[in-house]
Amino acid sequence: MAYNSSRRSATRYVLREDIKENLIDAILRGRYKPGDRLAEAKLAKEFSVSQSPIREALRDLEMMGFVESVPFSGTFVRELSLKDMLDTYAVRAWMEAMAGRLATPNLTEEVFARLEMLLERMMRHAQNNDSHEFAKADFAFHQTIVAAADNNTLIRLYDMLQFAYWTYASTILTGYNLTYQARRHYKILDALNTGDPDLIAQTLQSHIEELIDRITAHYAQQQKRAEVESVAEA
Repeated sequence: MAYNSSRRSATRYVLREDIKENLIDAILRGRYKPGDRLAEAKLAKEFSVSQSPIREALRDLEMMGFVESVPFSGTFVRELSLKDMLDTYAVRAWMEAMAGRLATPNLTEEVFARLEMLLERMMRHAQNNDSHEFAKADFAFHQTIVAAADNNTLIRLYDMLQFAYWTYASTILTGYNLTYQARRHYKILDALNTGDPDLIAQTLQSHIEELIDRITAHYAQQQKRAEVESVAEA
């Protein structure tokens, strides 16, 4: 009975994660726009699931800031602001730098082999222009370094902040060439190979801060486009 219960729980977790990924994709690509109501019953029918994993997925998305729950009204898509993104990546840059520093004495051959395998996977998905699978491999690469830090509090916080989905969000929003984005990780591998904790920390922090610059540029372009459209309509 315990086995069956665990299996059901694992299945529901997979469903929730799959639903989250699909909803984030739909929000980022404009299928669901700010202010749109996400009805649990309608989504359950669309995904062919019960309302339970839908409810759990929406709760996670609310924690991340993609949606907001209004009492007695429902759950609505939020405008994903520049501040939301910058706040998230500022924290991530700091956490990754710390992880790199702590991971330095734990960088075994197994860790390097996994990082190299994930980078090869990133390159393969980039060549296929598969942003979804690319983002998964990208996040797994960074998560491997965080795991090597062997600090349980850091690992829990990193997982709790659900950076996997922000990785996918930034991949879509920045419009980065995926091959270029994959190649950026070779610099991280080079730094890790030096065994210099200061260089490793700085390289990881700069890697994330470059995304901050790209995200800022994306929102500036959006704002400029909106202003041009507003003038044209007037």
